[in-house]
This record gives sequence, C-alpha cells and structure tokens, in this order.
Amino acid sequence: MPLYELEFRKKLDLVISRVKGMLEQEIRPIRMDEESHQYDDKFALANLTTDLALDTVTTLLDTAFAGVGDKLEKKESNIKYELKFEARETCVYALEREREIAGPKVTVAETKRQSRTFVGGQSTKQKEVTTQVTTRVKEFVWTHTLTYSAKLVDRKDRSLVETLVSGTRSRELTTTAKEHSPRPALKESAPLYLDLEMIKTLPRSIDRSRDSCKTPRRNQEIDDVFSAFQSLATFTRAVRGTMPDDHHIADAAHQEKVVKNFFSPAACCFLCKKNDNDEAKSFIVPDKATLLNEMQRTLSEQQASVRRTADEAAKATKGGELVGPDEASLLYVLKLLAQTVTDYIGSVTYLENMLRSQLEAAVGRELTADAFEEYVLYHDRLLFSPDFKPRPFSYAVRRSASAFPDGSIQIRTTASKQPIRTLTRDVTLNTPGPVRVALGGADSIAFDGPRYAHAYRAQTFSGATPKPLELVANARHFSGFVLLVGKVVAADEFQPDHAIIIQNKDELIIPLILNPLPTPKEFADAIESLSPEQRAFCEAFRAMQLSSSLCGLVVIQLKPAIEKVLNLPDGALTKEIALTDQLLNFFIEYQISTDMLAYDGPQDVDKATKLTAVKGHVASITNVIQAARDEDLKRTAEEAVHRKMLEGELSLSMASSAYSEDEEADDLDVDNCFEEEEAKPRRAMMKMKKKGGISLGGLRREKAGPPIPSKMMERMVKPPPAPPAPKPSAPAAPGAGSAAAPTPTPPQESLEEKEQGTEGKDKLTETPQIDDFEDVEFLDITQLPKRLDASFKVLDTDSQLRPTTIKISEPWRKTFKKSILAEPQTQNISDEGLAKERSKAFDLLDALTRSGAIPLGAELHVIICATHAFDKSIVDTIIVDNVNPILKTERASLIIATTLHDRPVADIVESKMLSSVAISSPLLLPAANAEEIPEAKAVTSDDI
Repeated sequence: MPLYELEFRKKLDLVISRVKGMLEQEIRPIRMDEESHQYDDKFALANLTTDLALDTVTTLLDTAFAGVGDKLEKKESNIKYELKFEARETCVYALEREREIAGPKVTVAETKRQSRTFVGGQSTKQKEVTTQVTTRVKEFVWTHTLTYSAKLVDRKDRSLVETLVSGTRSRELTTTAKEHSPRPALKESAPLYLDLEMIKTLPRSIDRSRDSCKTPRRNQEIDDVFSAFQSLATFTRAVRGTMPDDHHIADAAHQEKVVKNFFSPAACCFLCKKNDNDEAKSFIVPDKATLLNEMQRTLSEQQASVRRTADEAAKATKGGELVGPDEASLLYVLKLLAQTVTDYIGSVTYLENMLRSQLEAAVGRELTADAFEEYVLYHDRLLFSPDFKPRPFSYAVRRSASAFPDGSIQIRTTASKQPIRTLTRDVTLNTPGPVRVALGGADSIAFDGPRYAHAYRAQTFSGATPKPLELVANARHFSGFVLLVGKVVAADEFQPDHAIIIQNKDELIIPLILNPLPTPKEFADAIESLSPEQRAFCEAFRAMQLSSSLCGLVVIQLKPAIEKVLNLPDGALTKEIALTDQLLNFFIEYQISTDMLAYDGPQDVDKATKLTAVKGHVASITNVIQAARDEDLKRTAEEAVHRKMLEGELSLSMASSAYSEDEEADDLDVDNCFEEEEAKPRRAMMKMKKKGGISLGGLRREKAGPPIPSKMMERMVKPPPAPPAPKPSAPAAPGAGSAAAPTPTPPQESLEEKEQGTEGKDKLTETPQIDDFEDVEFLDITQLPKRLDASFKVLDTDSQLRPTTIKISEPWRKTFKKSILAEPQTQNISDEGLAKERSKAFDLLDALTRSGAIPLGAELHVIICATHAFDKSIVDTIIVDNVNPILKTERASLIIATTLHDRPVADIVESKMLSSVAISSPLLLPAANAEEIPEAKAVTSDDI
C-alpha cells in the first residue's frame, strides 16, 4: 500500500474517533472498506465529501480574505470575480550608529603579604579583582519592509472592485558593513490571481446520467473539482512563497501542531449506520452542519493560538519580526487551504483504491496482463464455434496424414515458450495455381500445395510493446525439410528473405519482433492537414507498411521432392537413409545434376528396380568423386616429396630404405583403406626419421643421390580402389506398382491438440471454409492487410487495434548434432552465416526443381498480426475507465475473424453467444441478423 494512502487512513481513523463524540449515540460512523455496501454508496460518499470540501474552502477563503465568502455564496452576479494578491519587500539603508558591546567579566584573585609581627610571624591577605572590557562597534541600520494586499477584481478587465486585505510591516536589520545589504533592495513578485468564479460554479454532486461518468472518482464533476482545487493549491503555495521565510510560523513542530488540531471535513470519508444491529438497512449521511460547526470551532481556536504566538514573538524581539499576528493568521489559513485540498484528494482516491482492493479480492490475486491473457484464451473457446476456434500455431511436418512427422514448426512467445493461438483459414481453394519463388537473379522455382492464412492478435497495456515471439523449427533423425521465411508480395509470388535446411535433429529458433503501426484513426488525423503531395506520400508509405505485415513461411519436405525429381515412386526413400544422405550430399556439396541420378527407364517396373538403377547412378558418381579425390591426394604427395628433395631433407639411401620398408608392408593389405593410404607418406617419413635419413634441424645432411625411381613414387601415392556400389534392397512384393507422385498434405492438428485428443472435426485439415452452395472465389492474400485496416477504421470505435509488422530478427540459434551419437551443440547464426545457409538451401532447391522446370509440393503459412493496445494497465482499464476489457478483446477478435474468414458474425460465433455480442458489439451484427437474435440476456459459462 502506498505511503500516502497509509497516512490518509490514519487521518481518517482520527477523524472518525473525533466524530463519534459529536454524533448522536444511536448513530455510528463506519469506514466503507470495513463494511459491506452497495456501489451506489460510493457515489453518495463522493457527493458528501465534495460538498464538505467546497464549504470548507469557502469558509477558509472568507477567513483569510474577508468578504470573499459573500461573493462565492452569491449565485447571481453580473461580475465574475478574481482574487488578486500582491506582495513587495524593500530593504533601505537608514542610519549609522555605534553600540557598546560589553565583553565577558574576568575575576582575578590577588594575594598581599604583610611583614613579620613582633612575635616573629608573617600574615597574607587575598583580594578578588573583577575586570570587563567594553568595545564600541559601528553598526549600519537597514529598514526591511513588507507590503501586501489582496484585492477583488473583475475577471474581464481586472479592474479593481474592492480591497479585501492590506498590510505593512517593518523591522530593523543591522550589518557591520555598509556596502552589503542584508536583503535585496527590492523584491516584488508578479501579481497572483485566483479565479473565484471557477470555485463558485463547481458542482456539488455527480451527474451519473452523463456518458463521462465512469466511477465515483472518474467523472466530469470530480475532475472539475480536482482542477479547481489544484489551482487553489498552487495559489496558496505562491502566496506563502511571497512572505518572508524566517518567521516563527515556519517552525515545523509548531506548524504541524496547529494544522493537526484543525478538524478537516474534507477528510470525512465515511457514512453512518444506526446502532440497531440491522445490517440490511442502508447507510445514512452524517449531519453536515455538525461537521462544519466543529471545523469552525477548531479554526477559531487555532487561529487565536497562532495570533497569540506571533504577538509574543513580536514583543520578545521588540518588533524584530516582520510577520505579525495578522500575517501569521493569513499564512496559517493558507496552509489549511492547501491541507483541505490534500484531504479531499485523499478521500476521493480512497474510494478508488477501495475498488482496486475489492477487484483483487474478487480475483483472488493481483490482476496482471498475463492473467488476463489466460482468460482471453478461455473466452475464445466459449465464443467461437468449433470450426473457427483459435488454434495453437504448432504443426507437424509430415508427408501424409498417417505418416510419422519429419519435424515440426511453431511460433511461440519467448517468455512462456507456449505456442501462440491464431485464427486460421484454409485458402488453398481460393488461391489456385502455383506460387513463384525467386532464388536470386533470373532463377525462380514454383510450388503448389496447401495454403493457410493465420491471424494473430497481440495484446498490450499501458503503451508497452508486444511480447517478442520466436519461430521454432526442428527435424527428427534421418529427416529434413527446407524452411523459407519471407513475405507474400503478390497472390502468386513469395519473396524469401531467408532460407535454411533443417535435418537430423536440428532445432532452429528465429526471433520475431512485432512493431505496431498507428491505428487508422491516428493515421487519418495525422495526414488531415497535409498537402496533397505529402498525403500521397504518407498513404503510399503506409501501404508498404501494411504489406510488410504479411509474414510467410514455406515448408518443403526433402524426401518427396527428391523422389519426384528422380522419378521414384512415392515413399521410395522412406527407409533408404544412406542413399538419401548421399543424394543430399551430391546436391548440396557438389551440385550434381539430377539428370545424372534420375531413373529414366520404363515406368511399369517395380519400386526396387527403380531404386537399384538410382543406386547404380549413385555408385558411378561416387567412383568419379573418389577418383578425383585420389588424384588430388597423389598430386599432394608428389608435391610434398618433391619439396623435401629440393630442400635436401631426403637422401637417396634413406629413400631406398623407405622404399624397402614400404614393400615389406605390402602384406598388411592396407591399400583398400582410404585412411591408411592418406597416412602412408606420413608413416614413411617417420620411418626415414628413425633411420637417420631426415635432419629436421639441419644437424646431419647426406649427399644427394640419384632421383627416386618412378616406380617407388607410384607405390608411395598408390590410390585405393573405388568403393563398391550400394547393395540393392530386396525386391518389392509382386503386384507392387508405381506409386503416385507425392502430393503435399495439409498440416495436421497442432501438437498441443493431438496431445489433448482433439476430435477429427477440430483438425485444421477438416475445417470447412467455403459454403458448399457457393462458388469458390479467388482470394488475393496480399489484400488482407488493407481489408483489416478498413475494418479497424469502421468497427474499432475505440481506435485501439493497430496493424502490426513482423520483423525477422537476429541472431538465429541453431542446435545440431554432428553425428547420431554426438552431443548436441548450439551456435548463433547471423549475417554471413545466414547468407551461407540461404545459398546452400537455394542450391538444393534449384537441383530439386531442375532450375524451376519441376514444381515442388510445399505448405505455405501466411501470418498477419494486429495489436490490441490498451492505453492503461489492466487494472486501470477496469477501475479508472470502468471498462470491461473482455468485451473489448471479444470485439477485436470478431473484427479480425470476420475479415479473415469473410463470414458474418452469426456464422463463426456460438449461437448462445450471439445475444451478448449483439449488446456489446452492435456494429458487427447486420440489422437483419440482429432481428433474428432472441431477447438478449447475460450468457454465462453454465449456459454454454
């Protein structure tokens, strides 16, 4: 609880304890937060506090400036008054004089000795001597004068109407130097004005029929009083600031005492009940006259005390105080005015904080944005019919509905790691024809397959930015796919910004940043006064921004694409793990043409025959690559030996010895091992070192002999034989024919829904999107942002829905395994690494499509985002604005859903929810549909 609220509660308890002795015995004052009450009681208490505060202010102003009270109480007057206060300080040199300053008295004991007596003795006598030094000091006397006045003036031309208060006080100030004045020669502040007409016309009760009335604290009447009281507090502080600050009233302890003893009706934030133990009876308002009389009594007492104290101080200083009894009384009353404003603000704020406490008690915990988001998910399940419910964006990558997934993709929040829920529409039938993808330059490919449009609604409070998201893609062992991330720039064109191959337990995390744009209303207001040229530029730029809100993901499975380009049956590579890895290696690392590997024989043979042919092609390419690798090794060895000979490090005798040692090693049969062949030259050199034939440091150098025979050289770099071709798999069962070419399948239910056992009718693949009795119309996905923007402009009357762009951020985080048994490793990918991954993926796609000649099967997911931005926090939205955020989010979801699905509300909302939607969002229901809705009533979860 804030400190100011604790302080006010303490003061409220003191006020209640004092009031108990003033009221009748059968009536007891009650703090509202300690007693059950109705919402209307809070309005009654706000009206009472406002009325008491205005009466207190009127009384105090009249006490400080005699005659103001009459002007404030007079309802009809042709003149609108202002209170004008002026103060002026002067410090003038008066005279020069001398003053004697007595120093401290010093007493010294003196001892006097006397001569011997006649009997031979000696006597002594002591005497005290006191001395004092008197100094004459020259003083310079100054006259310090305070002049002030309070006048009543006409607000129209500020002409003088009446002088209410005026006064002049002087005192002497002395210095030891004439050149330095103790105070400024002239201190004159600008005139201070207080609008009395504003205070006079303040409302004393809340008009609950006005649209501006939201809560007992948030309404036009209370706002007007707050504004006037803030002006009053500013005026009182300024007047007190013009008075000298070295007077007795500035003493903190005395000031606190006199203010504390004053009874402030503005702090009387309580109602009363009769002591008859009947809890059902309503509250009663305490007698206002009793409270105001107590205020008047304490005011008179404390004002007399202040005047008496000031008078005593003036007498003690012989007129040395610039502030006398009149000035001290004025300053005291001004302090009470400021305190009254503080008490009133505390009272009304206490009512609002009471609502906050009751809200937290009802919810059972502190209400946060995350807690509200949990409810929104629950409410959406109640609101939408089964075919249109938001689903988690978490989909398995699989080649058919019955196949085991090759991986998965999902978009989740960075904080909770939970997939976001999106409204989803299958637009495959509405967007016929292949989609082109530019791979850079003149190269392009095309893909066909299922296409889905997703709409995500982010939610923010208090001007916060939307929570960052992340795209997560992972592949299983011996599986893989290509992921393209970019934008849909046309109905049949996808522009990839990034591309990457994900395979063999890779997990890729891509950060996504959401950037809200201005609302349609904000944009219209901003360009309203621009020139036609400036407006055209802004409109074109916003169109570009809206198009950027379409983020696209393309998932291309590798095995179906390889089978298609190699003329293999569907599913032929499902169990061919080694062959698939070899083919991918050929395409990615060596850019081998698919024509050299494809089956080109008769099509009526079985799958095994086709696989055998492809494996034969693979073996031939492997031999060619191995031969090239061997040739490189031979050349490297020759260059190494030749370099050693030139450096004089290899002698003839040691070379001959190495040659003989190499012949003796023939029976080891290592020629068939490629790794051993690579190690031969290194092993031969080590043998020569042991026999003393190599001098690494030049310690022993033998005479150069004849050149090494070519036969020996060939033996040292003899290449290994080519590896055998892969063995063909077992022949297919009789009757097995050629399978159909693989076709892309729509994404299955999300991983979350699968775990929860979602029924088949809730699967994404079975969501009916088009009426069977209507013709399928072409849908341009790129127009979806504009349609949403137009819907926001018309239906979002609060101007809270913001189109939002999705930005692919960096760095990407990739977790991978170098081998099936290796530990996972993680690396960050950015800039140069992303460019390499994109180039590698593009090379693979170019090979799988024969440079665009063969269309691919792929899934396209298009995500569009909007942000529902509340101006205040979730609690302030409910308490301060008196707004139910559930209805606002419901309307936002329906605006997005109706635009995405191009369906009326009645088609996508549960029938039992239509009545509440008709009340909360009448613009979303056409008049014809509204007439068919039964009588509206509150719909609860029990009804559903």
